[in-house]
Amino acid sequence: MSKGYLEVVIVEGRKLKDRDLIGENDPYIEIYMNKKYKQRTSTIKNTNNPTWNEKFVFNLLKGDDIIHFDVYDKDLIGKDSVGNGKVKLKDVLETGHYDNWVKLPAHLGLSSHGEIHVIMNYVPA
Repeated sequence: MSKGYLEVVIVEGRKLKDRDLIGENDPYIEIYMNKKYKQRTSTIKNTNNPTWNEKFVFNLLKGDDIIHFDVYDKDLIGKDSVGNGKVKLKDVLETGHYDNWVKLPAHLGLSSHGEIHVIMNYVPA
């Protein structure tokens, strides 16, 4: 049962924690509400302050209540996790719009692995 859809724009990132020994990160983001269906930004080479300006659309299903943002550093072999952020969809659904910096908290939230600028628009069915 669909409740509408969510437009998600990944604008940019800033101060992403460096995971590379040489140079800077090659960051990308996986976005999902359900781990079975993930969408992903392109990889931006050699920066800890990337700009994506990429738009994604998600159908909202009953039970969807949190959207996740997993930030990774792409390596020649595999990937390193930079950080994870999430937003409660209740915050978006109540106003229909969300424009904020999502923090990527470090262990126990005592420090930060950077943040990403996310804009979301809820479109009812």
